[in-house]
Amino acid sequence: MARPRRSESTREALIKAGISQLSIYGYHGTGIKQILDEVKVPKGSFYNFFASKEAFVAELIIYYSKDLLAQLNAYFQHQAKDLTPLEKLKAINDLSLVKFADSDFQASCLIATISADIDADNSLCRQALNQAVGDCLQLIAALFEQAQQGGEVRRDIAPEQLAQLYWSTWQGALLRTKVAKDTQETRQCMELLLSTLCSHN
Repeated sequence: MARPRRSESTREALIKAGISQLSIYGYHGTGIKQILDEVKVPKGSFYNFFASKEAFVAELIIYYSKDLLAQLNAYFQHQAKDLTPLEKLKAINDLSLVKFADSDFQASCLIATISADIDADNSLCRQALNQAVGDCLQLIAALFEQAQQGGEVRRDIAPEQLAQLYWSTWQGALLRTKVAKDTQETRQCMELLLSTLCSHN
């Protein structure tokens, strides 16, 4: 009875180590061996769980996005329950930048890091990225729709389009932050974006 639990524990450890390594080094900068060395399991154990590196990374992307959305939803329901939708959008930026800075600007958003160096023919990872981004965009669009209903944000642009603009700006700003090793430029960029979208009625 204990064996399945050990196997699941190993699988979970591989996933968490993979997210940690790939968030820093990207797809091409991360080898399976360095993940196995961190978890301290033999190479054969990896292929008991994942068919290939591509399948492994694709699963990491989905795991990461689901966990991220779960954390955000829990935050919105508890610590941020009294914030307006627009304030929640700003809080997403602030929380992410604090976490990024705490890692000495190494561990960025996994989705952004993988998107930056994934091969065009890696269909498994591209499909996972598209799914993850789509799920994130749904949450952001819902916040923009709520902000529109509350009169915080302009209503002449569909919330889905606002979410896409927000996401693309945010992902680009994260890459810039990694190079500059400073959050100020990104904070100013996102604040300008959101203030530009604010309703002036």
